[in-house]
Amino acid sequence: MSELKGLDGSVVFANGQTYVSNWTLNYVAGTHDTTNFDSSSGGKVFIAGVKEWSGSYDCFYSTGNTAVPGDTGNIVLKTSTGIVGVWSGGIIITGMDITTPVDGVVAQNYSFQGTGLITASS
Repeated sequence: MSELKGLDGSVVFANGQTYVSNWTLNYVAGTHDTTNFDSSSGGKVFIAGVKEWSGSYDCFYSTGNTAVPGDTGNIVLKTSTGIVGVWSGGIIITGMDITTPVDGVVAQNYSFQGTGLITASS
């Protein structure tokens, strides 16, 4: 596996992608406990359940970032400029934070919930 430099990453989402500096994807599968009296392993037994995904991204404040909580659309998260490490799917914007430090740059943070499948190219 080769390392990728974060500098080549990006986020594509209508009305909320200007000056992005960081993104996070959380992709998990639920589990269901199937332990029963006949389980001989001595420990709990599980099966995989429904998958879900969510995430967030940070950007510098811009009047071009007009997405607000409740907005929906498709997002593309890229780890590089190539076709490897590309994640995409439908989302709902669930939160937006604006931070205004006295000694820094005004920043925005968007959080989102994935809806449906996420497509990965890795």
